[in-house]
Amino acid sequence: MIANVRSFRRGRLSRAEAVAAAGGLRNDHTVAQVTAALDASGDAVRDVWVADGDLHVPGDLDLTRERVHFLAVLGDLTVDGVYRDSDDPESLLLVTGAMRARDVVTAGWLDVYGDLTTDRLVGDYNDCSARVDGDVRARLFYGENHHFTIGGALLADTVIGRPRLDVAVRPDVIDEDDPRMLEHFDRDLLDVFDDHDANGDAVTCVAGLRDVAEVRRRVAAGLPLRTAGPPGH
Repeated sequence: MIANVRSFRRGRLSRAEAVAAAGGLRNDHTVAQVTAALDASGDAVRDVWVADGDLHVPGDLDLTRERVHFLAVLGDLTVDGVYRDSDDPESLLLVTGAMRARDVVTAGWLDVYGDLTTDRLVGDYNDCSARVDGDVRARLFYGENHHFTIGGALLADTVIGRPRLDVAVRPDVIDEDDPRMLEHFDRDLLDVFDDHDANGDAVTCVAGLRDVAEVRRRVAAGLPLRTAGPPGH
């Protein structure tokens, strides 16, 4: 249980308050999904949390691990570790202010009214989506097949692949078959083969990411995607 949140299951949050908080979400899974979570019983029971103001989580925040279907932060959210959610079972996060986390791995519904600032932002599959009304600031953005809508600017040092992205200014990207992938990922995370160019010189070719699940695992664990050493080794 995260401190400074009110829990429906623990009797600190009324049904009406939970439904009212869900009305702030901007996707097709709003009140009906939250209402279903409130009415669930048995193995399907998950909680609904509301933070009445800014929320600081000193470690990681994993809604699936916490068995939370919907978290509403009525203010800014700061997560010192990784923020992670799920699409099976689906989870929903609403932040009415800005959000900051060490890293973000999102498969569920993510709705941020302000800016999102993180080191690495990684999408996971495509059943749900993320919406950020402000700017997104990240050192590395890999959207995978997840859909992102950004109302402000995407200010990322590196964008991998061709993300499913609605944003005013499309970013420059590094395609997954670009040799520059070796500057950002360990060789064992990539489909890599050795070849020769027209002059007969040896070259290393990249066919794409081989182990996306391991990429997500490393980010969630706070581990580097490329360890020390020359690219490709």
